[in-house]
Amino acid sequence: MSRNKIYQSGQGLVEFALIVVLVAVVALLALSALGVNLADVFRNLPFISTGEEGNSILTIKDDFLERINDFYEKNGKWPRSWGSYRFTDIDLDPADWSDPVEGIYWNPHGPAVGLANRSGDNLQIYVDDLNGNTLHLYDGWSIWCRADDGECYYHTVAPGNEVDLSTLVVIED
Repeated sequence: MSRNKIYQSGQGLVEFALIVVLVAVVALLALSALGVNLADVFRNLPFISTGEEGNSILTIKDDFLERINDFYEKNGKWPRSWGSYRFTDIDLDPADWSDPVEGIYWNPHGPAVGLANRSGDNLQIYVDDLNGNTLHLYDGWSIWCRADDGECYYHTVAPGNEVDLSTLVVIED
C-alpha cells in the first residue's frame, strides 16, 4: 500500500470521526433545548406503571405478603379479610389504600393479596401468563398473590392461571 493511500485512508477516518462528533454535539444541543418539552411528553403519557424488576408494584406486593405471613406467624391464623380489618390486622391504615396505589386497588384477603381495577375506573391492567400470553384483567377481577409461596394467579388460584407479575402494565384510558 502506498503512502498516499494510507494518508487518504487515515484522512477518511478522521473526517468520519469529526462528522460523528458534530452529529453528537448537534443532537445534544437539540435535546437540551427540547429537554423540558420531552420530559413533559413522557410525563403526560397515559401509562401508569409496570411490574418490571425494581418497580414499586413488586415491592408493594412483597410487603403485603410479608405482613400477611408475619401476622400468621404471630397469631397462628391468617389476617381477617373484611372491612378495615384486612388492613389494620397487617398494620396498615385503610385510608392509605382506598384509592389506587400505582394504578392498582390492593385487597389483602386472608392468605393472599388481590390486585385489581374496579368497574367504572379508567384503569386497564395487563399481565402475561407463564407462556407469554398477555391477559387483560377485566373490571372486578383480580390477580391473586399467595402469601405462602408468593405465586400470582390470574382471576382464580388454580394450576394454569399463573402469571408473571413483572410483566404487569397499568394503563389509564
